[in-house]
Amino acid sequence: MLKKLLHYEWIQVPLGCILSAGSGYLLSMGTVSGIVSPLAAALAGICSPLAVFCILLGSLFAYCVQGAPQEMQFLLTSLIALLCVRIFFYERQKPWSAGIFTTITCIGAGIIADLLFQNGAGKLPLYILESFMTGIATFFLADAVQNLKENHVITLGAGKSFTYAICYLLCITALCGIDFEFCNSGRIIGMTVTLLAARQFKQSAGTLCGALSACGIVLCDVSLGTPLLFLPVTAMLAGFLCKIPNAFYIPVFFLMQIFSSAVLDSSIGMIKILAELIISCTLYAVFCHVEFRHFLSFPVPAPANQKQVIQQEIFLSQAFQELREESATIMRHLTLTNPPDPVQQVKNSLCRECQYFDTCWKQNQKQIQQAFQQILHSPSVIPETLEFCPERKHIPDKLSVYIQRRTVRQMQNITLLQNREMMLQYLQLLENLTSDSARRRAAKICDTETAMLRNILLRCAASSEGCFVYQLRSGRYAAEIYSTQEDFPLATIQELLSRQLDTELKSFAINQKQITRYCFYALPAYSMEYALQSQNAPAYERCGDHAEAFPDSAGNQYLVISDGMGSGSSASLASRIAVKTFRNLISCEMPADSAIRLINALLMTETNTENFATLDVAVLNADTGELTFYKSGSAAALFIHEQKLQQISSRSFPLGMMPEASPSRTTLHVQSGDRILLLSDGINEAEFPYIRQLISQNPEPENFIQEIFEQAPVFHGGTVRDDMTVISAKIHCPSAVSLRKPVSAKHSASSDAVLQGKFS
Repeated sequence: MLKKLLHYEWIQVPLGCILSAGSGYLLSMGTVSGIVSPLAAALAGICSPLAVFCILLGSLFAYCVQGAPQEMQFLLTSLIALLCVRIFFYERQKPWSAGIFTTITCIGAGIIADLLFQNGAGKLPLYILESFMTGIATFFLADAVQNLKENHVITLGAGKSFTYAICYLLCITALCGIDFEFCNSGRIIGMTVTLLAARQFKQSAGTLCGALSACGIVLCDVSLGTPLLFLPVTAMLAGFLCKIPNAFYIPVFFLMQIFSSAVLDSSIGMIKILAELIISCTLYAVFCHVEFRHFLSFPVPAPANQKQVIQQEIFLSQAFQELREESATIMRHLTLTNPPDPVQQVKNSLCRECQYFDTCWKQNQKQIQQAFQQILHSPSVIPETLEFCPERKHIPDKLSVYIQRRTVRQMQNITLLQNREMMLQYLQLLENLTSDSARRRAAKICDTETAMLRNILLRCAASSEGCFVYQLRSGRYAAEIYSTQEDFPLATIQELLSRQLDTELKSFAINQKQITRYCFYALPAYSMEYALQSQNAPAYERCGDHAEAFPDSAGNQYLVISDGMGSGSSASLASRIAVKTFRNLISCEMPADSAIRLINALLMTETNTENFATLDVAVLNADTGELTFYKSGSAAALFIHEQKLQQISSRSFPLGMMPEASPSRTTLHVQSGDRILLLSDGINEAEFPYIRQLISQNPEPENFIQEIFEQAPVFHGGTVRDDMTVISAKIHCPSAVSLRKPVSAKHSASSDAVLQGKFS
């Protein structure tokens, strides 16, 4: 109702006149070095002629109430001059021109006041100084109003911070003129602002506001400012304690300020100081929940040269490519030596030492070689064709030694070939990773929005090792922040960044040992609601399956199931390695197929000969609605579209079994209402018709999984002999999820606990 009334001009004009007159009266009470604070003139420099006239009336009323003091003559003369000038030159001006305009007008008014009232240039230098302060304050007020209208924030750069300090000093001196017997309004406002600054912007802002408050009060009256000389120190200490709850923070500040005031001057009325502190702390308690950082913008340091970073990554990618090509060329030239034939080795070592060698091998060469081949297959039986050989008893032993040597050489050759192939794969993965990263940065980094994010971090007193905003191919905004700060204000930054980018953002965090990566992305077109549940086989205490559901930095959603070889602890190790490593690699922006190849190489290096694991991955592109299945030896997945069930299966090998991973890849396009089911091999395919029947009932995802588990023994002949894991997901489009932190689910338990959530 009040907002509607304020739209009417017959309400706005009288209300504006009353506020202007009241401001003129209040701002004309305090003095600066014997002259009334010129803040009323600074305010008049940005107002309309009618508002300037009302400010003049308020100052005249204060002039009469105070008994026509001489220190108000300069202010009144300046207001009259500004009124005349604003009548003839009333057009919207830029902040810097308004400041210059007001300064020149006040200097002219000061000259006139000095000639009319002082009979000479008695106070002209002081009037000129006041004129410059008035112009500076006018510039700040005009700039603040303009920024609030356009950007809803007040920008405080290096130079603008100086204008803010001047304006704040003049405001405090003006308010200090309102001095009652039990309190002083200037000191109350000064302590309240200092307390808020120390709480929200820590010790540096508290010290600055405390120093400006104390200085402004001293300029008005030294006796008024004496009790607050330690206010900067008190504010600095309060800034260090800004993280403690208000229930302790307010009493600590109260006690520190009372103690410092009592130490400075025992003659000052402590009751008055006590009353002011009580009022200040009460005002702080009222306004402490207002985030003033929302309305302030601080200078942003120059961002790092993104082109240099991109060029470094491109250079590194090219270096990996060159190294891979050179290594492959060298490997082609390094031929492997074939292990020698055991028969030939026996001939060269044992037979050549025999005196019958020449005669024996010339006459019976074919017969002797056939006999040696028979010994290779049956070392304990010496053929009758070798009855004439005097060394026939030593031949099996010699052959067994050479056979062992040949086997070892063959195994070494196989291992060498595998190691060469793995090294080339690693180099290929590193090359792809660095080149993809450089390509993304070069195409999507938004310099203006990145500077905006850095500004928000400064406003929130949040430290970062790096941050940037970029656009995805769909045009959606995404951002990343890397920080080591423990109490990182994620929710506040998410809200401010969403407001600045004019879009709703989701966020999640990825923790490493010493640094945390905070990812933000705008709501995509496609979202996913899911539920996840695992159940171990009755014969084992631990589930050998691992499963997770998580988003990447662009908001694409991943569903992952891995089933280790066998059941229990040994199976759990391999599946855990597969799932955890896959998630870490995806969080590093590695493509899914490259991540699968790297996991396969990792499992190949394990000493356990049966350290195999299936990997079933479903990736939803949140912008295009493309659903991609990557299957490595996994059980069939189910895709349900318009009540029709499609079985996604493959004949690929599990990871860790073959040197080269070749996962099958199937791509589909989803629509709203489609369902996805990822299953471990503990769910028998005989249960699929029953699952089709369940789909028609359209149950919730978690109830859907529970029904599958309850009926599983029926399709296994009465007993479940393997671990069971199911992820049930439902597609939604378009997205209509509220702004809140997405669930990043993960599960690797032996219980029947259900994890569920929504991606958007």
